[in-house]
Amino acid sequence: MNLLYININIDPNIGTFGPFQITWHGVFTAVGIAVAVILVAYFARRRNLLEDDIYNIALWAVPGGIVGARLLYVIEHFDTFKNDIGSVFSVNEGGISIYGGIIGGALVGFAYARWKHLAIRRISDAAALGLSVGLAVGRIGDFINGEHWAKATSLPWGFCYTNPNTLNGDPHTNTAAICGSISQHPLNPPAVHPVAGVYEPLTLLVIFGVLWYLYRRLNVAGYVFWVFVLLYALMRFAYSPLRLNETKADGVSVPQIIALGTVVFAIAALFVVRRMAQRDPEHSGVMEPPRPQAAQAAALRQRARPS
Repeated sequence: MNLLYININIDPNIGTFGPFQITWHGVFTAVGIAVAVILVAYFARRRNLLEDDIYNIALWAVPGGIVGARLLYVIEHFDTFKNDIGSVFSVNEGGISIYGGIIGGALVGFAYARWKHLAIRRISDAAALGLSVGLAVGRIGDFINGEHWAKATSLPWGFCYTNPNTLNGDPHTNTAAICGSISQHPLNPPAVHPVAGVYEPLTLLVIFGVLWYLYRRLNVAGYVFWVFVLLYALMRFAYSPLRLNETKADGVSVPQIIALGTVVFAIAALFVVRRMAQRDPEHSGVMEPPRPQAAQAAALRQRARPS
């Protein structure tokens, strides 16, 4: 028996609005998106970029992320949808992939920035900082509803979900019960690792700290973004073995396979970005706008030069 655990007895459903079910997961997903966009605009402003450009990109990138999140989830769980294709569009019933959301949003945002001839690499660095915090905020919904089934644990920070509407434990049962056993018996659900609700958001905040450190000290535009992609992929690869509801391919979960491919791609991208900065140092910089004193000193030096 695991007598030390954290009991979570919160109804993940807030209520209904017409035909839609309002859930804490949906609310915090929306809050996380808003936080991400606001932070991206803030960090972009620190790099002398226009906030309006960021909000315009967001108008395209956010819907692209939603489509990407749903599309990758459907691909991963195609057996669930193949007999009812119409359910693919039932987004209100849940089922998204954060990986797909990042990929979809990044592709659409990149396409828009390219179309408008914006500073893609500098914008992507700001986007990495906003995304890391926004994703952490969005995971609060997972903290409440426990939808990502995780392995049992006897550790004192194991979570025990006892609300009858919680999507935790055996996917074929949904029974509230006294928690505490490591057994997977549906009438006595175990305390589980809080992977999505605690481990991932805390790691994302650590990633934010690393990115913020690099953002302030590096002069290579685009580098911070690919560091984020690399660290996020490593995080997902590390935590995937603790999840129980991920699609497997030859014993390896699909998110782990995607993570490995992403790691290789991100490392290659880091080398490319550095080469781009060496060839084009004038337009690769991400330094802060010059301080007034420095700008004044530069102007004086310019006037002092002989004509």
